[in-house]
Amino acid sequence: MTVDKIKPYNDPRISYRSAHLNGHTYGYIFSPASPSTPKRGTIFLIHGFPDISMGWRYQIPFLTSLGLDVLALDCMGYGRTDSPLHTISAYTYKRISDDIATLAAQLSLSSIILGGHDWGGAIVYRVAQYYPSLITALFSICTPFQRPSPNYTPLGILVQSKLPNFAYQQHFASGAIEAAVQSKSEIRQFLHNLYGARTPQGQVGFTAEKGVDLAAQPRVGKNRLLTDEEMEYYVDEYARHGINGPLNWYRNREENFMNEWRDFFDNGKKSPQQATRDNTIHQPVLFVLATKDQALKPFMAAKMGERIPNLTRKEVDAGHWALWQKPEECNRHIGEWLHEKVFGRLGDGSKL
Repeated sequence: MTVDKIKPYNDPRISYRSAHLNGHTYGYIFSPASPSTPKRGTIFLIHGFPDISMGWRYQIPFLTSLGLDVLALDCMGYGRTDSPLHTISAYTYKRISDDIATLAAQLSLSSIILGGHDWGGAIVYRVAQYYPSLITALFSICTPFQRPSPNYTPLGILVQSKLPNFAYQQHFASGAIEAAVQSKSEIRQFLHNLYGARTPQGQVGFTAEKGVDLAAQPRVGKNRLLTDEEMEYYVDEYARHGINGPLNWYRNREENFMNEWRDFFDNGKKSPQQATRDNTIHQPVLFVLATKDQALKPFMAAKMGERIPNLTRKEVDAGHWALWQKPEECNRHIGEWLHEKVFGRLGDGSKL
């Protein structure tokens, strides 16, 4: 079955909009709810790396058909959103949570639903913790919930002790990639690589345990997940700022910890137990595990049920790009969850 998707150019169902939020300009895609369906509110969609708002192309028509207005953001550093070079605080959970709340206020929305993938999945959990009264429900594709910690663990120690599958993040944060990926042709090759393309000999140019094989990357062919038109759009969007901004999300670990130490642990005055009680996510949450994701592995989600009381778990037999590899299954899981756990809470279907 063919799943409907938006086109990057001249698709009448979407408009490209912008908003000025707390000192920076964001770009986003807007698609209004289908007029033939009762209005059920607004959903914000948050992408990951290396992606942009167009990463939700298979989900946007489906969600509007359910009666939702859809806003798909370009996160800080990406696409039509600003990309500060030397301000890592612009790439934190706190910053984007504040910006999402500000955008909702500008649009006179008292509550919204959130959806995220990859970094976007991590973001939506934190937005729900920072602004619990704003978020009615949220879903995350691939990304399990990791609650704030009172202890800081440097990425290198985390990789050595618990998460060797996060070693790629060390490479992403190193500066080596943006030094090698600057021109449009280099950006195109990088994106093909990260989206799963291989060399003529079948060699991959990326692994979670090592990062990007910059020597192999020039020999990588085309990926199978984006059309030529979609790839041209992606390359043009990344060429606006280059890839430094997107990679800054992998340099924000300490900044995120300091924010959460202040906001969730009151600078150490709250115990971990009290902070956990105060910041539990009580809204309905859907987590869709991609069973073949080499970076966000199943064991990382083992304790989510203990940490989120109203959790729905589903699986898709796909890798990290599950939204594109299995769009019908992802949409089915999202739709069933919305009908069963979210829309019923709205009573008469009035606007969120």
